Amino acid sequence: MRLIPSMDLLGGQVVRLLKGERGSAYSYPVTPEAWVKRLVDAGARRIHLVDLEAAFGGAPQRLLRLFAKSWPDLDFQLGGGLRSRQAVEGVLLDGFDAVVGTLALERPEELKGLEPSRLVAALDLRQGRPAVRGWTETSGKTLAEVARPLLDLGITRALVTDVERDGAMTGPGLEALALVADLGFQVQASGGLRGLDDFVALKAVPGVVAAITGKALLDGWMTPEDPAVRAAMAAPEGAC
Repeated sequence: MRLIPSMDLLGGQVVRLLKGERGSAYSYPVTPEAWVKRLVDAGARRIHLVDLEAAFGGAPQRLLRLFAKSWPDLDFQLGGGLRSRQAVEGVLLDGFDAVVGTLALERPEELKGLEPSRLVAALDLRQGRPAVRGWTETSGKTLAEVARPLLDLGITRALVTDVERDGAMTGPGLEALALVADLGFQVQASGGLRGLDDFVALKAVPGVVAAITGKALLDGWMTPEDPAVRAAMAAPEGAC
C-alpha cells in the first residue's frame, strides 16, 4: 500500500481546510513548487493535487497544470472543479496520470469512452452519503446508487474522504472506507491520517490500496525524509 502526499491550492497558496470549509483555510509558509520538489526528492511516486479555487466555483489555477509537465516521470492526479468531460480531457492532455472528481457521480454518461484506469471517482462521504460541489452539498442518491454506474463504466478506483474527519486529525474513517471497498472499488483513503500508526491501520482494511495525506506531512506529524515515510511513498499502490 502506498502513501500519497497531497497538496491543496487556494489563491496560489498551499493550504489546508477543516472539513472542507473555505473559511477554515490555513496557508502554509511554503511555495507550491518548493513543497512538490521536497516530496519528489524524498521519493514520492504519486502526488495528489487539489484545485480548491475551481472546486469553490472559481477559475482553474494554471499553476497546478504545470507540475505534470515539470516532472514527467512522476504520477500526478488532479481534483477540484472538473465538472465537464472537456475539463477532464484537458487535464489528461496536460499530462496528468489520473483525474479525480464527482462528475462520475453526477453525470457518469459523460465519461463514456475515456480510459477508466485514468479516472478516480471522488466518493466523499458526509454521514454516509455522497457529498459534492466542494463538499457544500449532499447528493440525493445513496452510495450504492452512485457506485453502480461507475463500476459499469469500468471505474474501479475511488478516492474516499470522510468529510467529518478531513483536516481534523482524528484518525481515518475506517467504516466509510470499508463500505466503499465492499462495493468493489480499490480505495484511496483520505482524511484524518495522523501518522504511520494510522497508515498501518489502513493496511488492515481490505480493498484500501493507498492513503492520502497533506496536513500530517505539512504539520510535521510525519516528515517526507523519514525512512519509513519514504518507503511508504515509494511502495506499490495496491492491497496488502
